[in-house]
Amino acid sequence: MKTQRFLLLAGLSVTAVAAASGSVSAAKSSQAFSQLLTPPGITTEVLGKGQGYDLGKQTVAAQIRDDIAFTDARGLTLYTYANDPVGKATCVDACAKEWVPMLAQKGAKGFGDWSLAARADGAKQWAYRGKALYHFVKDVDPGSVWGNSPARFGGRRKNGAGEYVGGGFRGAGARNAAPDLKPVEGWAPALAFPNTTVEVPAGITLKEVPDATGLALVDYRNRTLYALDGDVKKEKKLDSSWVPAAAAQLAEPKGDFSLILRDDGIKQWAYKGRALFTSSNDLAPGDANGMGVDKKIAPAVVYAYFMPDGVSVHNTPGQGRIIATAAGVTLYKREGVVHQSGGGHSLRRGHPNRPAVGRDIGINVMCGEDCMKVWHPFKAPADAQPQGFWNVAQRPDGSKQWVYQGYALWTYDGDKRPNDMNGNDDFTYAYAAPPGVDKDSVKDLDVGTPMDGASALHWSIVVP
Repeated sequence: MKTQRFLLLAGLSVTAVAAASGSVSAAKSSQAFSQLLTPPGITTEVLGKGQGYDLGKQTVAAQIRDDIAFTDARGLTLYTYANDPVGKATCVDACAKEWVPMLAQKGAKGFGDWSLAARADGAKQWAYRGKALYHFVKDVDPGSVWGNSPARFGGRRKNGAGEYVGGGFRGAGARNAAPDLKPVEGWAPALAFPNTTVEVPAGITLKEVPDATGLALVDYRNRTLYALDGDVKKEKKLDSSWVPAAAAQLAEPKGDFSLILRDDGIKQWAYKGRALFTSSNDLAPGDANGMGVDKKIAPAVVYAYFMPDGVSVHNTPGQGRIIATAAGVTLYKREGVVHQSGGGHSLRRGHPNRPAVGRDIGINVMCGEDCMKVWHPFKAPADAQPQGFWNVAQRPDGSKQWVYQGYALWTYDGDKRPNDMNGNDDFTYAYAAPPGVDKDSVKDLDVGTPMDGASALHWSIVVP
């Protein structure tokens, strides 16, 4: 555990990245089938409880990521309209006042699943797989769907419309959340995950693999699949950690999946002509420990998450993969924690990404003048745009700071070498009001969510 300082607060690249252990440079995947998940200006947000408004024990231990939606630059969910023909937006006039079109910036260009739909007024609107995208005026917070704000799952606080929602006691689950508003007929949220655009055979699915920073193919055990860039029959003997992705004897080719009959008698799955393997180095779902073992084998990432220039994913002893600069300088976030809620803190992925927490803290990390002499904002270029899980914060001096999954990013002067993490888990206790002061007099203290326990602000490494 790091130094404990006490403070009274009265208010408050287009492809998957692989890095070998100790490496200070990122290597790009050679997979031709990997495409970028989002264009510039389109972001992604976890829906509902995955935003992390509730600081209870369950959200500290593991973060829900069942549904990830395409969103606008504010993080508001995008929707498609069943009555829109492919390539055309028909929601206009009164309809467009409730379902606001996601207009494309001047000069925007489509690619892959993304295109531009024509509107009657000549404007261009983003479309996903041919269907025009809109956001719903009743959505007021990132992670909302059908007007249901995930803020209601946390402690009593204001939502994006300035209304008080939530309540109850810490760890009380739904905290007396209001009943869900019903879906609107003819409309559907545009989901990045689950993704049904890839036709898969039995025993293979497309899932989020955080270590591989994208949506990748996994087997029936949810183990990451890796693709070989080359002819498996002409390759020299591979490392023993690579296990062929075996298909059932009666399996048949499906979509972009084919079968390879190996010399050892195993019928092996291939995707777009590339033989698929699992790695015995992977111990749990979401692992991608085979990255960097062989330069010709990489995770079978079908949809890669956006990664800004100058940012990479590095492998570290003990903490696994972390977000760092291209030179290997560790990037940090400021995290809000209720200590009674448990959580791993210094352990691998002990601080899961909870976008609501990061947004509440923003760039005001509240660590004092001396503290800010050694912590520095990780600046974004002046022309940086929100994209995928990345956004930008405007600083008082007019510069921009990178934001990842809701958290503003920082570097620490105490890190002297690549992959140093000397600032990790350094924290300050934060009290909503001094002892003896009526807590009800402090209405709007939000550090992650309203703190109703032994609260603290941590500096934490950032994980993919």
